[in-house]
Amino acid sequence: MISRLLGGAMPWLLAALLGLLVFQYQLLQSSDAERDTALLQAEHAQERAEILQEHQQWQRQQIQTLNTALSERDETLTTIANDIRASNAALEQLGEQDAEIRTWLDRDVPSGIDSWVRDLQQSTIGDAVRLPRGTGSPD
Repeated sequence: MISRLLGGAMPWLLAALLGLLVFQYQLLQSSDAERDTALLQAEHAQERAEILQEHQQWQRQQIQTLNTALSERDETLTTIANDIRASNAALEQLGEQDAEIRTWLDRDVPSGIDSWVRDLQQSTIGDAVRLPRGTGSPD
């Protein structure tokens, strides 16, 4: 009786076992595919992160270069302003000491020089220094 029961149930048990194996194989395949996809996404994210870090480092270098250039420019402008103040003070002192120099200092500035100085004051950072009209480049 048991052998008859087992004999009749055996094909059904084998079919169920085979179905279970097929189901587990499909689960395993889908989990492998998901794992592979996740690994590819992780690699892609890592590559993007490396690119962004390299770009950030480049930007930091550019900022440092600009800061250094601006610092040097400020020092140069301070030096020039100090030189101009010293020259003006020396001219005023000369004008107070010598009557001939005082009359020369009291004269009007020639129109060519006046317009040239105004052009220099209006030039922007990107402009080159303009020379007065009619002058060539120095040798």
